Amino acid sequence: MSWHLTHDQLHRYAAHTADDVTAMSAEAHLTHCAHCRSLLPADEDWLDRSWADLRDIVDQPRRGVAERLLSAIGLRESTAKLLAATPQLYRAWLGATVLVLAMALAFAHEVPRGSLLFSITAPVVPLIGVALAYGRGVDPAHSLTSVTPLAGYRLLFLRTAAVLVPALVLCTAAAFLMPSVSTLSEAVFWLLPALAMVAGCLALGRWMALSLAGGVVGAAWLLALVLLGATDGLDPLLLFTPTAQASWATALALLAGVVLLRVRAA
Repeated sequence: MSWHLTHDQLHRYAAHTADDVTAMSAEAHLTHCAHCRSLLPADEDWLDRSWADLRDIVDQPRRGVAERLLSAIGLRESTAKLLAATPQLYRAWLGATVLVLAMALAFAHEVPRGSLLFSITAPVVPLIGVALAYGRGVDPAHSLTSVTPLAGYRLLFLRTAAVLVPALVLCTAAAFLMPSVSTLSEAVFWLLPALAMVAGCLALGRWMALSLAGGVVGAAWLLALVLLGATDGLDPLLLFTPTAQASWATALALLAGVVLLRVRAA
């Protein structure tokens, strides 16, 4: 090095009082200059505490409540740890799901034909959760998990299952609280459309990000509702008739086959 940082520059850099230009210049210089690094004042007690805390975290990681619950129901430790490390957007979706279903239920009990809102909302809940469960842009740890042995389809399906299970439970429980719903068959009228859309999202995930695929499928669902509502003599509830349910079941089988073929070809 043909030059070195002055004592004043080192002091201001260490005290975080240097301006941005000086701080960046000092940072770049210290990377290559052992002499200036040796003159940089350091808080030895702080360094010792930091290393001790780091060793404690690495050697004895603390298990969260979700991870302990997953292990308690029989999942392997690695799988429980992977599922517990879900994206922050997934947690926000879970809270929003409870709020949306509660509002839809209140609307259904207070407004004539208010059950229509719940009917068109429930199938989309699992789809949104799956779209936010995996992939770049929604998972802060995606760049790390994508290069691990658990990456790819196993992680995708684990995250999908982690979303589907609570979504199906919440939607089914909410459906039982709907007016005039008393049997399981009446409560799961939304299930086949929801599963078909999730399968469609996973199938489209071959060509686009999962979040984008979820948006495409959700837009198609919304378009179908708008077209039915705008056509005289048609009702959006036609999407849940026995004939429509048979069509949803067929679509689900075909899309699930596409997803399985994709997995086998990978």
